[in-house]
Parts: sequence; C-alpha cells; structure tokens
Amino acid sequence: MKNILVTFTLVCWGLGTLALVSQFYGWHLMTFSSTPTLAAKQNGEWTLTHVLSESCKCSAKVMAYLKSRGPEKSVNEEIVLLGRAPANTQDLVAQGFTVRHLNPEEIKEDISKLGVPFLLVTTPKGDTVYAGGYSEKSVQDGSPIRDLEILGSLQGKGTVQNFPIFGCAISRKLQKLVDPFSLKYSNQVNHEL
Repeated sequence: MKNILVTFTLVCWGLGTLALVSQFYGWHLMTFSSTPTLAAKQNGEWTLTHVLSESCKCSAKVMAYLKSRGPEKSVNEEIVLLGRAPANTQDLVAQGFTVRHLNPEEIKEDISKLGVPFLLVTTPKGDTVYAGGYSEKSVQDGSPIRDLEILGSLQGKGTVQNFPIFGCAISRKLQKLVDPFSLKYSNQVNHEL
C-alpha cells in the first residue's frame, strides 16, 4: 500500500510540474497578431508606429529602448499605448515622440488574437508595409530590437520577413486561454473582449 501511495504522489507531482513548466514555456512560443490600422499615416514621410501596453514586460523593454535612443530624425515615430499610460510617458513626449493612448475597446477590428509589442512601418504614401514583431525572439528573452534595421531594409527597396509577435495578449478571452491558472495575467488590466 505504501508503494502505491508513493508512486501515486510522485506521478501527481511529476504531472503537476510538467503542466507548470509547459505553461511557462508555452508563453515564449505563442505568437499574436497585429492590427495594421493602428499605424499613423503621415503622407510624405516614413512612419514607425510602436504599439505597446503598460502591463507588458516586453513593451516596457521596448519603451526603455526608445527612451535611450530617442526618436529617429529621418522618420515620423509614434507610440500607441493600449490601456493605461505608464509614468514615463511624459519623458517620451519630451524627447520628441508622439504618444497616443488608446483603449482596446476603441479598436474596431477583432482583437481576440492581438498581442503587444508590435511594430508598424508605413511608407510616405501611407501604405503599411510591415506589421510584426521586433525580432525573431521575444524582446523579454534578450533579443535585439530591430526596428531601425527593418526600416532601413524597407527604405532600401528591400524586403523584410515579418518577425512573429511575442509578448502579451490584450483581450481577457485570449489571456484566459493562454493562462488558465492566472499565473501571468493575474495583475493586469483585463478587457472583456
């Protein structure tokens, strides 16, 4: 009887550990979609639109990167913040970035698969030519932020493969699906979409 109890305990412990490790690992593999209509369309100049969220650690890394490098002089650069605005927003505006706050409920498209952070690049004619992530891996995992590299390739008449969007889900529906135990999204502002 003792062997059965020990075996049962070890099997339950192993399955529980496997489920938690799979959950944590799965967050780094899941990709999200973007919403190209959020791009700022400035006729006459290239535009970089950074779509971020206050409650996403990857977005915080992108904001810190943008703050350290400042706005690119040769293009129009805008930051779209979904949800609440973080405290350092005024610092970004003082540096010359255009910052726009938007509630996810205001987005007309289906946001059930929308995730942040993502980058939108718009041509001088107003066409969105890039809608994707910042690099091949999650920014949180230490991957470089390649926004200027992407822009340079597109301006040089090159093509760029869209990087996947790794980060945080925006809609509460997707958050529950991705994180059924509320380990990652327990303290975030949730949107019932």
